[in-house]
Amino acid sequence: MTAPDLDLASALMVILETCDHEVPTKYTTEVVMLAWEEVHARLGAKANVNGWYNGQTLLGHASSWRRTDVMELLLRHGARINDAVLEPANKHSGFTVAAGEEDPDIVRLLVRYGANLLDFDQSVLAFAAKADLIPQQAVDRKRVHLAQVQRGGRNPQPFWNPFYIEQIRTFDTAYGGIRRAFDIWSTDCLAVPCPSFSFNRLGRTITPLPDGRLVFIAGEHEDSYDRDFCIYNDICVLDENGGVEYFTYPVDKFPPTDFHSATLLDDNILLIGNLGYPEQREAGVTQVLRLDINTWRVSRVATSGDNPGWISEHTADLCNGEIIISGGKRLPDPIDVTAKYALNTRTMRWRAV
Repeated sequence: MTAPDLDLASALMVILETCDHEVPTKYTTEVVMLAWEEVHARLGAKANVNGWYNGQTLLGHASSWRRTDVMELLLRHGARINDAVLEPANKHSGFTVAAGEEDPDIVRLLVRYGANLLDFDQSVLAFAAKADLIPQQAVDRKRVHLAQVQRGGRNPQPFWNPFYIEQIRTFDTAYGGIRRAFDIWSTDCLAVPCPSFSFNRLGRTITPLPDGRLVFIAGEHEDSYDRDFCIYNDICVLDENGGVEYFTYPVDKFPPTDFHSATLLDDNILLIGNLGYPEQREAGVTQVLRLDINTWRVSRVATSGDNPGWISEHTADLCNGEIIISGGKRLPDPIDVTAKYALNTRTMRWRAV
């Protein structure tokens, strides 16, 4: 991999490694001032800010030192976020912010400059989505039954209870949320109705809307052997100021859905694919759902043509009026999908690419 401009890198490291918790001397003040002059001169000359320097990118070094001012300067001059600031945690849980994973300012800065929310680990997603701005809820410890996962009766069914909102605020696991909200420990958790609601999920999608709201769609919690395993069929909408809308749905209108894709099309989001429960999976069928972002109603979409089958874990890209599906797995037989498929968003007809 290429290296960043060495003069720029050296000057930045002087700035970062000057301990700001120490009383600055005249010498250190002058050195830092000269370093800043060099940084601005090199950036003005369009010096390369990307690439590896001493085992990390410049953006990664700035993140390690918690210097959001330096990070923002680099980002404004073209630093690529995913090169090193986001480090892969594991196959499913996405990314964690290197050395700054509990710093809300760093997380929000990265999101502001285009970091994909799905790239963040669950441990920082509450910061990234500004869910931590939701007012803390008072949970009645005697009403443990309210922790149980609910399926809706209407399409959509607005739903609100303090435990759910606390789980959304914290992105806690079902087990962790029960212990925290109801002060229940150890095997006492086994007495709680299950599965218990969690906003800590895999295989969900997060769609930013033009007005800044985020739409969290379904996903699953835990593995199938866990008592709190659940594939959800819900929608959560978070705004930038701590506002929450939460909806549940009948399973015949919105089947439990995970590892799908979500593509924003004007006033609706098209959901393609699903892993789902084993009894849901149909060979030769591709689940396509439409979410109306004005009413939050979900409807099934009939398609025709050569579809990719019961697909999940794929990517979806909108290009010239078609959604291009690539990668993923096809069930009931676990087959890696190597071909690409395109869905025409006007005719809803599939074709192999």
